[in-house]
Amino acid sequence: MSNRKATYIFLFLFVIPYLFALVLIGTCYNALLVHTGSWWRTIVGALIGAVLLMLVKITVERPLKILGKYTTMRFIHLSIRFFMLEKAKWWKLSFNFILDFILAGIATWAVRHVFTHAFITGTMVGWLILIMFISILLGSYLDFDLMSIAPLAKHKILNKK
Repeated sequence: MSNRKATYIFLFLFVIPYLFALVLIGTCYNALLVHTGSWWRTIVGALIGAVLLMLVKITVERPLKILGKYTTMRFIHLSIRFFMLEKAKWWKLSFNFILDFILAGIATWAVRHVFTHAFITGTMVGWLILIMFISILLGSYLDFDLMSIAPLAKHKILNKK
């Protein structure tokens, strides 16, 4: 796989969905609460968002491992190692959680100050999900051969007789 293709796959399958998941967390929390302006409520929203992001990271570990196996770009390898939580030590899990907490808090605060409450509670969630869906669709299209089970069929474990 070329580095250019790996960059596009990483961008469409992981970077864009991660960023829009942060905005989606901020949007949903601000749509749920009418009085989100206090720091205490922003902290609660960031805490809930960080927990949700940790759960999402667990589901994307397999595609990240596959992508990491077929690319030579140092930035992508470092990013993949950062997001791999399966056998992570406590300090790496803590750092991931704290970073997600901070980013979710920033997203919650930024959404509240950038968009109107009517737009947040109206159509913003639909637009965010549409953008995430198209991004994942493009990334999957670019990487269908690599992410499919077909390459695993050549492996000896699956061909036991």
